[in-house]
Amino acid sequence: MKLEVTRDVVGDLWALCRAQEASADSRDLVESFLAEDRAFAATLEASARPLHLVPPMQLSPDAERRLVDDARDRARMKLMLVGAAVGLTALILLTALAGALFFMARQI
Repeated sequence: MKLEVTRDVVGDLWALCRAQEASADSRDLVESFLAEDRAFAATLEASARPLHLVPPMQLSPDAERRLVDDARDRARMKLMLVGAAVGLTALILLTALAGALFFMARQI
């Protein structure tokens, strides 16, 4: 029984060949199929090229510096807010503890 090799099979094996994970027999099969079907070979090659949907950003050193400074300022503000929240929580807990001790002392 001879199996028919289709574009789907070659497409699946082609990904393994590009990753160098396919066996030598699989690579030979893919290469021979693509040698006969140049249109499909071109399609596979085109699909492997990275898409440049978003162009890379080019920032001036001054703009980069401003972004870094802004990020640092935001991080510092977050740290201050967390510190204030911890301090306020500690103050509330100490007040509650002092109140509880005060009422316990009055009952004795």
